[in-house]
Amino acid sequence: MPYCRQCGRLLQDGEACSCTAENTQQNGSSQPQNGYRNEQQPYQNGAPQYQGQPYPQQGFAPNGYPYPYYGQPMPPQKKSKSVVITVIIVLSVVFLLFIAVLAAIFVPAMLGYAKKSRMASANSLASSIYRAANTTLVEMDELYENTGGIYIISSDEKKNMDVPFDIDEFNKHFGQYTDNEKMEKQNYFMVVKNGAVEYAAVSEDWTNTKKIVGTYPASTIDGTRIYTSDGSYSLSTERRSLSYLYDKAQEAVNEMIIKQYLEDKR
Repeated sequence: MPYCRQCGRLLQDGEACSCTAENTQQNGSSQPQNGYRNEQQPYQNGAPQYQGQPYPQQGFAPNGYPYPYYGQPMPPQKKSKSVVITVIIVLSVVFLLFIAVLAAIFVPAMLGYAKKSRMASANSLASSIYRAANTTLVEMDELYENTGGIYIISSDEKKNMDVPFDIDEFNKHFGQYTDNEKMEKQNYFMVVKNGAVEYAAVSEDWTNTKKIVGTYPASTIDGTRIYTSDGSYSLSTERRSLSYLYDKAQEAVNEMIIKQYLEDKR
């Protein structure tokens, strides 16, 4: 016996199933006005249905219409590039300001420390010259050399003033108490009075005021010790060259020599 191809109902010979007419009527009534066939069924259990089955989770709905993406989390929204760039610029400015503040605090301190260190090193060298020269003068005196009077001994022989003994003999003994390699790079002079050194000055250059001058008694970064005839060692607040200090010492020695001569004449 025949069966309906639509609903599977058993039919009598020559009988037409009524489901065909019903389906035709329903399909005609569901046709949308815009001419497109809408086969989408109502929502069931919170999800759209198509021919009794839920839509697949991706792809397109029947007839090529896209459908909503259900059951999946929304993708995270990307941050705006302008916001990221603004944050980077602000952090860069803050970092640069921080570096500038540190530089303003520590750079002057480090420069001051370096200057003090160079000044201390130069003064230490002048003190070494002072001690080595005094030891040499003691030896010269033991050799029955005349070490009395007021005079200047210098690394430049042309600047020696009123030295009462053989300067070559002095230099030979003096070199035994100093670092000769180091002293070869230095220029110096010392003021001697009655067989003892009262003042010594040393620098790498005679005329360059940018070169630190070490003295004994010690100078400071705020001023340079200048030898005077009364032994007060005046302090100059300006940077002075070794040549300037020598000229002042020479003037002081001349004053003392003249004064001593006048006293001896009385």
